Amino acid sequence: MKIAISTFYGIITLSVLLVVANFSHDVVAFTTQPLRLKASNRDVVGLRSPQFGREDAMQRTQLDGIPKMFRWLTDQYPNINRRLSEGLTTSRKVDNFYLDMNGIIHPCTHGNSDDFVELNETEMFKKIFLYVDRLYKLVKPSRVLYLAVDGVAPRAKMNQQRSRRFRSSKEAEELMATIVARDGKLPEGEKFDSNCITPGTDFMLKLSLAMNKWIEYKIATDPFWKEGATVIFSGPDVPGEGEHKVMDYIRWAREGGDPTYHDDGPLQHVLYGLDADLIMLGLVSHEPKFMLLREKMSVVMAGRGKGRNRNRKPKSMMEYGREDFELLELSILREMFELQFKKMGKKDIGFEIDVDRVIDDFIFYCMLVGNDFLPHSPHLSIESGALSLMLNSYTDLLPKMGGYLTKREKIHPERFQLFMNQLMKFERNYFESRAVEEGEKGWASDKYDEFYYAKKLELDPADPEITEKRRVIAKDYMEALHWVLNYYHNGCRSWDWFFPHLYSPLSTDLYDVKEFYGETDDEGFAAFNFHLGTPFPSLAQLLSVLPPQSAKLLPKSYANLMLADESPLAEYYPPDFTTDANGKRQSWEAVVKIPFIGSDKLMDVVNEIDDAELSPAERRRNAPGKDSVFVPAAKSSV
Repeated sequence: MKIAISTFYGIITLSVLLVVANFSHDVVAFTTQPLRLKASNRDVVGLRSPQFGREDAMQRTQLDGIPKMFRWLTDQYPNINRRLSEGLTTSRKVDNFYLDMNGIIHPCTHGNSDDFVELNETEMFKKIFLYVDRLYKLVKPSRVLYLAVDGVAPRAKMNQQRSRRFRSSKEAEELMATIVARDGKLPEGEKFDSNCITPGTDFMLKLSLAMNKWIEYKIATDPFWKEGATVIFSGPDVPGEGEHKVMDYIRWAREGGDPTYHDDGPLQHVLYGLDADLIMLGLVSHEPKFMLLREKMSVVMAGRGKGRNRNRKPKSMMEYGREDFELLELSILREMFELQFKKMGKKDIGFEIDVDRVIDDFIFYCMLVGNDFLPHSPHLSIESGALSLMLNSYTDLLPKMGGYLTKREKIHPERFQLFMNQLMKFERNYFESRAVEEGEKGWASDKYDEFYYAKKLELDPADPEITEKRRVIAKDYMEALHWVLNYYHNGCRSWDWFFPHLYSPLSTDLYDVKEFYGETDDEGFAAFNFHLGTPFPSLAQLLSVLPPQSAKLLPKSYANLMLADESPLAEYYPPDFTTDANGKRQSWEAVVKIPFIGSDKLMDVVNEIDDAELSPAERRRNAPGKDSVFVPAAKSSV
């Protein structure tokens, strides 16, 4: 067994060691039947933190936001959804299996009811390990099992993380007030703060160390793991979002990092996770065999929402059986795009259809409905039919454009202009409808654009520089589109960049975008250049994304920067703030109006902290790491 692993066993706590030790009794005999834990290890059906509201923001994004994308795709292309038994058969083997671990860590540590349930760290870790083992034995990959935990994110994502955590802390305080009003007191004991599921916390360090020891133990003792795939664990000390670390690995392996990658034809990839972003990443990989594994939404949403789901009895995730999972076959989605667009012959449009380019364009215009890095265009949202609108517009315009909107990270400004001109027609109708819904006449006026910029971005229409200021926002937005394209196609091209506005420009301001570029290539495509920079240290990221209510997760010297009135960073931690629904219905979709943290200022202040003020464990939490690679004896002897 070959193990490349950075250890620091001196700080592994007793609870961590107990987790691994306990597996010798009740995990090795683990089967593919539904798991049933002992009563002492019951499912976390209602863990709540004073730092978190009714539902953790990440889970709400998964449970409310994700069905929109999946529902649209499965309505548009119903054949892409498959039962697990249909997608994974004895004749269809999986080569590489990737787990977006944060989608496992969150539900294994806290849940979604109003009851408070206590689990200690040992029980939490055990649940995580059991679920990983469960998924591994369901999918049975032959080459690689890649376990990716979120590390420090690019600055563009940190702004979204910061907003989400601040909003959740405010909702938690409101929930606590409701509980006190109902019960006359708060539940006893310190509650789990799910903000600890962030790189740089003591919780994540212990989980990472325990995970490494557990994998080592499983490969040494479990017959399935002994004969199984090479395991790669990318922990929270390795920079990058989990799903993007997966894509970095695929690109690395495909481009020569794995000499055997192309030996037996295209590999079958399976990626586990609920995040809609995984659909885009799987498509943009252009791997011909790619599937997403997820729990059925009817299972995840049981007892919640409306209609049939509310009447279903909720299941513990440890009781999920094979029938509770489904696959999204991206290979079939590729075929559907090909069938749809191959109808356009070369004689009709003047060029041959390349399905990869069509998919790249689809991913590009889907960005306009918003993502973790930039706000949605005001009149475009999935629930209002924007995806169908854009797909139909693109299909109609493709012959007129004479080519594609994008070439990897590049955009064709003139074709993009044609596309946006088509979408602009619907902007006015949207604001007229919004005027009726909100009772705000300004949205229906001829000068709705001035009303928008005044209300949302605080731009005075009488300002003589108003036109130039609007153009700056439009240029920043175009730059944002390029950053995200780069992120999807090539990985992170700037750790420092972020979109510096809470709202996007109107479509009517995305005119003459060609002037934003210095030059175009021979085909008319253009791009922005970015400064790569470096990831934040873990503790600096923690300081930038955590609300004051979670200050206990930081070392004292860092927490003081958040809590002290005289702190040079005090302005970034307002005691109160407002949110703006911005035409959305769900609270988690609201715009959180807090200041963007000044990264240069923050790092100047953080760099003044003497390392001697940190304990050895705290210094370890701040140190960057590397992927751990575990090769089973059966493979290493080959």
